[in-house]
Amino acid sequence: MRRWILGVPVAVLIPLLAGCSTSTTPPMAQPQPQPQPESPAVATLVGLGDSIPAGDGCPGCTPFVELFGDQLSDGNAVPVQVANLGVGGWTSTDLLDSLEPGAYDADAVSAADLVTVTIGANDFYTELDDYLDGDCGGDDGLGCFAPVLPELQTTLTSVLGRIAELRAGQPTAVLVTGYWDVFPDGDVARDLYGPQFLRDSAALTLRANDVISGVAGAEGATYVDLFSTFKGTWGDGDPTGLLADDGDHPNQIGHQLIADALSSAAAAGSGSTDVSAFTSSGWSPR
Repeated sequence: MRRWILGVPVAVLIPLLAGCSTSTTPPMAQPQPQPQPESPAVATLVGLGDSIPAGDGCPGCTPFVELFGDQLSDGNAVPVQVANLGVGGWTSTDLLDSLEPGAYDADAVSAADLVTVTIGANDFYTELDDYLDGDCGGDDGLGCFAPVLPELQTTLTSVLGRIAELRAGQPTAVLVTGYWDVFPDGDVARDLYGPQFLRDSAALTLRANDVISGVAGAEGATYVDLFSTFKGTWGDGDPTGLLADDGDHPNQIGHQLIADALSSAAAAGSGSTDVSAFTSSGWSPR
């Protein structure tokens, strides 16, 4: 309050007021900046690997990567953006090459909160003809595949290391699946190659899965077992009903089972079914 005005004589104050214009223009209201709506948080899921995540062999099927993304989004405030980068025929070396800095897949991974990896089965196909011809060698007839196992271990270790480098220390859930079989399975394989092939293929798959799970654990990723998912706890189940007509790839039921297994593993690793748990430092692989 300007108290000095009160000291002005009324005889002086009235003429002053009378000489002032009463039609003053009110000051223009200044436009106020409108708050911009915040962009909703989005979690990004990237699927890497071979023809299994790609959904090959199953026309019209929704691959497990997309199904997993839907499950993560369901009931959560955080939407999940999915990039399925699986490529049919890829080996572990192909996947490693795709993660060179500046490559499309590398850029996708660098922005991913969650990454699934399914790779390794095609590494064994180079020796399959020798096996089928009876030239594989070894006490168990699987000797020709033996050198592939340490090679897979080395390359997969590099793949997971590359993912960590691309993420540059940001919280990231990496889930690495094994296989129910690295070769065709079920009725198709039985009809083509006979029951001994099924036994040998299962034995080789378990060895491959041991390598994959060991690398996943050593590199801080979560291993997701698909052998028991498709064949039961004891590994003696028939997966035919979960496979496409080629006996090599999952059908829609099989893809759904893989997505369910990933969701269970993700929930166990984060302690929550809320996708936001995967984008925080609370993620802990198991």
